Amino acid sequence: MRSEIGSRLGLFSPIRKWLGEFSPLGWRLVTATVAFSTLVAILSTAVQLYFDYRSDLVDIESTLEQVNKSNLPTIANALWATNRNELQIAINGLARLPDVRYVEVRDNDKIWAVAGSPKSHNTQSRDYPISRIHRGESLAIGVMKVVIDMDGVYQRLWNKLWVILISNGVKTFLVAGFMLSLFHFLVTRHLREIAYYASHLDTDTLGSALTLHRSRRPNAKPDEFDLVQTGFNGMQKNLAISMNSLRESEERYRTVADFNYDWEYWLAPDGNLPYVSPSCERLTGYTAEEFQQNPGLLKSILHPDDREWVSGYLERIELINEKPSREFDFRIIKRDGTVRWIAHVDQAVYAHSGGYRGRRASNRDITERKQAEAEVRKLNTELEKRVNDRTAQLLAVNEELEAFSYSVSHDLRTPLRSIDGFSQALAEDYGERLDEVGHDYLSRVRRSAQRMGLLIDDLLRLARVSRTDMKLIHIDISALAQEVMADLHRHRGYCESPLSVQASLAAKGDPALLRIVMENLLDNACKYSSKIAQPRIEVGSVVEGDRTIYFVRDNGAGFDMAFVGKLFGAFQRLHRTEDFPGTGVGLATVKRIVHRHGGEVWAEGHPGKGAIFKFTLGN
Repeated sequence: MRSEIGSRLGLFSPIRKWLGEFSPLGWRLVTATVAFSTLVAILSTAVQLYFDYRSDLVDIESTLEQVNKSNLPTIANALWATNRNELQIAINGLARLPDVRYVEVRDNDKIWAVAGSPKSHNTQSRDYPISRIHRGESLAIGVMKVVIDMDGVYQRLWNKLWVILISNGVKTFLVAGFMLSLFHFLVTRHLREIAYYASHLDTDTLGSALTLHRSRRPNAKPDEFDLVQTGFNGMQKNLAISMNSLRESEERYRTVADFNYDWEYWLAPDGNLPYVSPSCERLTGYTAEEFQQNPGLLKSILHPDDREWVSGYLERIELINEKPSREFDFRIIKRDGTVRWIAHVDQAVYAHSGGYRGRRASNRDITERKQAEAEVRKLNTELEKRVNDRTAQLLAVNEELEAFSYSVSHDLRTPLRSIDGFSQALAEDYGERLDEVGHDYLSRVRRSAQRMGLLIDDLLRLARVSRTDMKLIHIDISALAQEVMADLHRHRGYCESPLSVQASLAAKGDPALLRIVMENLLDNACKYSSKIAQPRIEVGSVVEGDRTIYFVRDNGAGFDMAFVGKLFGAFQRLHRTEDFPGTGVGLATVKRIVHRHGGEVWAEGHPGKGAIFKFTLGN
C-alpha cells in the first residue's frame, strides 16, 4: 500500500521540481493575480446574477400580464356559464406556464376550479378580479388567484453561479500558470543572473561585464532588462574608474602623508593611533610602528617640565571634541637624549555621519626657531635699553629746543625791535639831515629787521607744529576756507582774488593745524596770482578709490615742475623775494602738518598757468 502511494507521489515529483524553480516574487505575483481575478470574478458574477434575477422577474411580470390580457376573458366566459370543464381546462393551461405553481378560481368563498398545489414560502401571488358586462353594467362574478413559485428562479441563478465561478476559476488558474511560467522565463531567471553577478562582484571581477542569456529579435527596441544590463555595465565601468581613482588617491595620500616633513598622527578617542607618519623617527628617534604598538610613548617622550600639562590634555582629548583646533609648544626628549622643541597643532576629526573620530595632530621641530627667539629677546632687551637711553637724550634735546625757542622768541626779538625802532626814530628825527642814499639805507635796515622778525615767527610756528598735541574732530573745510580768505582780505592788501569753494567739504583733523595749512595755501595762491588781471582761486576735493584728495588751485605765476622737489623744503624758494615776498617756511609747515595727520601733499604747476596743491589726511 505504501509502495503504491509512494509510486503515485513520485509522479508529482517533476511537477514539484518545476514549481520549485519559480521565485517567491513570481509566486507573490501569481497570488496577487489570482486574488484580484477571483475578486473581479465574484463581483462580475454578482452583477450578472443580479441582472439575470431582474430579467426573470421581468419575464414573470410579462407572463402575468399575458394572463390578464389573453386568458382572463376565456375564464370569465366559462365562469359566467358555470362550465366547470371549460374553466378547468383553461386554468390547467395557465398552470403549465413557466414558474406558475398554483391557480385558483373562486366566487366569494366557493372555489370553482383549482390547478397545481399551493405553497406558503418563496412565492409571489396576484389576484385577478373576474367581471362580466350584463345589460350595460359590469358585474363582478369572481376572482382568479395565480401563485408564482420563486424556487425555479433561485435554482437557475444557483446553477449559473456555479457555471460562472468554475469557468472563471479555470481561466484564472490557467492565466496564473501562464503568467508564472512567462514571468520566470522573462524576469526571474534574469534576476537570478543579475543577483549572482552582483553577489560575486569585487575588485578582481570589475573587468567582467554582466551578460544575460536571452534571445533577441533583430531591430527590437531595448526593454527594461536591456536598460538594467546597460546600467549595471555602466556602473561596473564607473566602479572600475572609481577604484582606480581611489587607488591613485590613496597613493597621493600616502605620498603626501608619509613623505610629509612634519610628524603627523591621528589620535582616536580610545587612545590608539590609527596613523603615524614616518617623519616621527626623524623628530623623536622612534618609528611609527613603535608609536602604534605603544601609544603611551606620546607621554613618555615629553620633557619632565611639560609632561604633566601635556599628558593631561592628551588624557582629556575625548572631552574637547567640540574645539576645532588647538596650538601649543612643548619639549620632548629624543631617543638619543637630546631635547627638542615641538610646535603642536591638532584639530577634531569627524566622520561623514558627524560622529567624532578623534583628533589629527601635526608636530614640527622648532628648536632653531626657539633659539632664535631667545636671541631676539636678548636683542630686544638691549634695544629697549638703547631706546630708553635715546629717549632720555631726545627729552634733553627737546628741553634745549624749548630753551632755544624761548631765547629766539625773546632774546632775538628785542634787538630786532630796537633796530627797527631806532631806525624809524632816526628817519623821523634826523631825516632832513640825510640825503636820499641815507634814507635808502634806513629803509633797507628796517625791511631786513622786519623780515628777520617774520622769519623768526615762521621758525617758531614750524617748531610748534611738531610738538603740539593733536585733537582730532570733524571740521567743515568749506567754512574754514571762507574764514581764512576773509582774514586775508582784511589783513593782506594783495589778496583780492575771488574764491570758489566746493560746498560740504569735510575732514577729520586738528582744527588749529588745518587752519595753518589753509592759511599758507590760500596765502600762496593770493600772493602768486596777485599780478594776474583776472585771478581765480578754487578750493575743492575729488575722490579716488578709498581716499579724498583736497586741493587749492590758482591761475597765478605757477612754477617749473623740474624744481617741484624744492617746494616743501625749508627756506627753499622758486621766486625772487623782490617779486613775491616770503620766508620759504610756509610749505614746509604744510608738509609737516599733513604728515602728522597721516596724509600726503604734492603740487603740480606750469610757469604762467597757475598751480594746484593737493593733500590727503590719511584714512
